[in-house]
Amino acid sequence: MTSDSTKYSFLLLTLLVCLLFGCADSTKSSPPDEEELRSEISRLPMLYTVEAEVEVLVEGHGQNGTAEWKSLFGSRDIIVPVKAYLKAGIDLSKIEDVEVKGNMVYVLLPDPVIEIESTEIPWEKVVASVSGLRDKFSNREKEFLTRKGRIKILEDMGNLDLIEPAQEHAEQIVANLIRGMGYTPVFKARPIYTERELIRFVKE
Repeated sequence: MTSDSTKYSFLLLTLLVCLLFGCADSTKSSPPDEEELRSEISRLPMLYTVEAEVEVLVEGHGQNGTAEWKSLFGSRDIIVPVKAYLKAGIDLSKIEDVEVKGNMVYVLLPDPVIEIESTEIPWEKVVASVSGLRDKFSNREKEFLTRKGRIKILEDMGNLDLIEPAQEHAEQIVANLIRGMGYTPVFKARPIYTERELIRFVKE
């Protein structure tokens, strides 16, 4: 879900673009040079306009690599919640597909950028069930479960509403710029990404 602060930041950025480019000369008699348009677009910042807070549960059981006979001394289970903060956006400086046809400017947005700002465990929510004759879960094991949680979050990104809103916000910014130069923006069809592709877009 997009936070109120993110919406507020997006509105401020939109207003800034309008101020920067809204007074551009809209009476040009010839279409803008494509390189000129790319140059203007590249002046825009990286837009992280969508944020999400995600929490998944990761379970750990049994011996975790130790001798199987230890299970005779009771259970050893843990449920770890892993929380992550994600943000998605479009790097407008990477726009290369720009076509000018008369008064129309056709633009294809570049692939999105996804960043995992932080991954953490709310320790107060960890549930462990360890027999009195078994070792407690070590910090190393908990770190391993945290990594599993991160992988689970990455694999589930297709179910998060991140990419389409980021594309919409980016299109609004670019459209304001192009209209400020006196032309009509037309955005080419957005690609539909697979889960594997979304993982590839994650900025490490």
